[in-house]
Amino acid sequence: MDKRISSLALIFFFSLFSLFPQNYDQEKKIRLYIWALQDAYPEFKETVPHEQARNHLKSTSELLLSGMTYGWQFTYTPSDKLRKVDEFFECVPLENFEKHKKDIEYEKTYWREDKIFCWVNFERTEQMQRIYRQFSSIKTAKTTGIGKGKLSKGFAGLEEAVNNAVKNGIREHYRKIIKNKPKEITGTILIRKVPAILIDSGHYVVELDFFVETSKIKEYSQF
Repeated sequence: MDKRISSLALIFFFSLFSLFPQNYDQEKKIRLYIWALQDAYPEFKETVPHEQARNHLKSTSELLLSGMTYGWQFTYTPSDKLRKVDEFFECVPLENFEKHKKDIEYEKTYWREDKIFCWVNFERTEQMQRIYRQFSSIKTAKTTGIGKGKLSKGFAGLEEAVNNAVKNGIREHYRKIIKNKPKEITGTILIRKVPAILIDSGHYVVELDFFVETSKIKEYSQF
């Protein structure tokens, strides 16, 4: 395990959100508790104190909010040794979140050792509320995934962990409902709960709970 975070700290990060109950209308408002490491980019020479940690925190917030508001579109091809097909996964935003960055509210920011913490508040637009209602239908499938990304990559490592969490959740979801490996699966996902982010053995570890909507499943023409 990474020396900077003890096993007690890992338990803290996993249980954090149960300590702060979300007593608000989730359809209209998102509230996240986010953290970032001060030395996430060892090679970065900052001119403003704590600049890169604050930027990392903002980028993390924007990434997660994108997945919780508009959602992401995915394309997944399972590996198939018999057909000599390598696994392929791609996940991209359905909408550009750039114009909503100004509407993110950061509050109660504080430092503890080498980490910055803060609460992030965001009000969903009418369009985002419609998207949430659509995904939260009782008919929409739900799944979870855990992914890792290298800590040494900085924010890119966190993005890698998020992408792998979605991929692993998608893989396990379709393994349960599809008997034969398909050629390709396309669909959309929407993060439904506050993600858990921690560090273990030099890696970011991200746990995501999300809705899954299938767009198309392509089967192989021959077995």
